[in-house]
Amino acid sequence: MLPVLASPRGSLVARSLGLALGLAFALAGCGDAGPAAPGEATARAQSDLFANDVTACNYFVGKGLTNFQSAGIVGNLDQESGVNPSSVQAGGPGRGIAQWSVGGRWDTDSNDNAVWYAGKEGASVTSLDLQLDFIWYELTTFSGYGLASLKASTNVTDATVAFETDFEGCGECDQSTRISYAEGVLPSCETSASYPYAAAYVSQSFPLASTTLTMVEGQVIPSYIELKNTGTKTWDSNTHLGTTQPRDRVSVFADSTWLSSDRPSGVKGTVAPGGTYKFTFDLAAPATAGNYLEYFGVVEDGVAWFSDSGQGGPPDTDLEVNVTVVAPEYRGTFKDQSFPSSPTALTVHEGDVATGYIELTNTGTQTWKAGVTKLAPIPRDMASPFADKSWLSPTRISTVAADVAPGAVGRFDVALDADAIGDTEIELGLVEESVTWFADATLGGGPPDGFLTVHLVVVAEDAPLDAGAVEDDAGEHERDAGGSPVHGQDGGGIDQGASDGGAGNGAAAGGSAGCSLGVPGGDGAPWASGLGVVLVLGGLRRRRRG
Repeated sequence: MLPVLASPRGSLVARSLGLALGLAFALAGCGDAGPAAPGEATARAQSDLFANDVTACNYFVGKGLTNFQSAGIVGNLDQESGVNPSSVQAGGPGRGIAQWSVGGRWDTDSNDNAVWYAGKEGASVTSLDLQLDFIWYELTTFSGYGLASLKASTNVTDATVAFETDFEGCGECDQSTRISYAEGVLPSCETSASYPYAAAYVSQSFPLASTTLTMVEGQVIPSYIELKNTGTKTWDSNTHLGTTQPRDRVSVFADSTWLSSDRPSGVKGTVAPGGTYKFTFDLAAPATAGNYLEYFGVVEDGVAWFSDSGQGGPPDTDLEVNVTVVAPEYRGTFKDQSFPSSPTALTVHEGDVATGYIELTNTGTQTWKAGVTKLAPIPRDMASPFADKSWLSPTRISTVAADVAPGAVGRFDVALDADAIGDTEIELGLVEESVTWFADATLGGGPPDGFLTVHLVVVAEDAPLDAGAVEDDAGEHERDAGGSPVHGQDGGGIDQGASDGGAGNGAAAGGSAGCSLGVPGGDGAPWASGLGVVLVLGGLRRRRRG
């Protein structure tokens, strides 16, 4: 699960293991004021439990934790205070069920102290309910207090140690006693809350929100969040992940894998209570650099959000991803070409050389270098059967004539040898030699490999060519139709800003793609924005090899 990502306050940082900065007085758990009973039997009768054990354990179950995770918290509270909200450490700063420290998390830490929280809630600071709420506030507000580690635990021992380590930060912990208390309360703790709809975190494919996920503009990352059904109702096709903060917000990360712009994913089939489900979806970075916080909740559409009163959560702020979107270092966007648009192919005689050019705008942050930034055939680093003697090598077509600064336009000449009769889509890509292919995140931002495509038809020397070819002064044939197109598939960073029309799929069905793109959901890729109507330009030539 992705807990809210505010940084832990100073007292939490000060009590990190190994730092020993002499600030232990500011930490929750430093008092160890609760009763200690080393060697106590792990099973306790109901009459042996502390008065508030079951209430506290079931409180955390109601927040979506498992019963053993909840018991792990209570085992720590037993050791700290016997879950007594009026507990005062003898001769020390500890107060309340978690023994928060006077001069720190009890009364002074900014936006993280029990007295402040009680005033905000209009409740008594010595109320059990208030202190349980304050523990949950700290867990869900400050990632350093270890909610993610607690939820990742799979047994009562690990849960107890996780809460002790990240939340209590105790001095003399007496860990074995804490575990014993937790094991003792576990049988009396509800196995699930009596909530119709509730979910608990299991796993996810991207970092917790305490770690910033860096994405390049336009990058797409296949993702999932796995949740466990901890309610009493079976999940069905109406059970969805939904955007929150606010609810039903249109997400800038939505793409065609989402059910809609505010529903990343939904259950296929059913998930019975106790079962788990992976909600799969893409995170598609927007085309604008910046910092983004994306929040999700779970909703039974037409019934209730899991975070509503009377349901078991998670809260609307609990599933979160923290993303920084950056401009790629190497990206090219389409500007101009001499090859005409699909579905018309460039038709040449066997033995001809088809020559033309492609122009791209440098929309990355790094300067393209002559002799380093190159146009190449795809598949990568495989010798092309269309290689001409003008190529840099059988796997590299051409480079820019001079360095191209960001914002400037670079031109790549293309010459293709028509050695064999046939109909071929020749795919191209961009590479910054020894650095990155433009299609590869995170240095590259596109276009994808094969976004640039030349559709070449080679016919026998005595066969007629397409209409529209005229003899030029040099005896070469200049064409105003039937040239090689630029294609909307995997390519290397093409800016369509100079083209007329908006993003869309302009390729005719069954024909080779031209310079128009098919963008899922109508969203334009950064290297293809604005592409729609392709200009058919002069300058495409066929010449005979001499």
